[in-house]
Amino acid sequence: MSSQQDMNQLLHAMRVQIAELTSQLAEIQANPPVATPSVEKKFNKKVEVVADPGAFEGDRARFAEWWIKLQIWVKANWDAFADDFEVATAVLSRLKGPVAGRYAQVRLQECYTAGVWPTWDDLKKEIEKYFKPQAERDWARQQIRSFKQGNMRTDDYGHPVPGPLHPRRVRTDLSAGYKK
Repeated sequence: MSSQQDMNQLLHAMRVQIAELTSQLAEIQANPPVATPSVEKKFNKKVEVVADPGAFEGDRARFAEWWIKLQIWVKANWDAFADDFEVATAVLSRLKGPVAGRYAQVRLQECYTAGVWPTWDDLKKEIEKYFKPQAERDWARQQIRSFKQGNMRTDDYGHPVPGPLHPRRVRTDLSAGYKK
């Protein structure tokens, strides 16, 4: 019989525990605890995945590097921009220096006066049209200016071909050896 008594005691203990848990559950449901903020809400600042590219100071040799960083930054923060106005002002306000800064100032004034702001795609095309080809052209010119053959610069050893190029003349000059 001792096993029967042990079983009864175990069942009684389980009923008491169930009653306690039921009352605790009813109390929690009636008075829920104050919700603790989630992990996301505990941080009041955004973790910066893509760094702000900063300003384009007008150094055309660095335009391509700055431009790709800016485009990635805009894409990473796209949800932070409410409309075309915010995107355009964020981008144009990063153009500094005598040429880029003046362009930005004029463009911002035009948009503000008209009340029409370019879309991100239109602004990208406009900025690339205005700055990118010149940046590449300026870089190429600088590279050509730095060419040397020994101690001579390119303008000392480069030979322009006199007159228009006619196929017969080119053949004649090449077969005879071109002389200045």
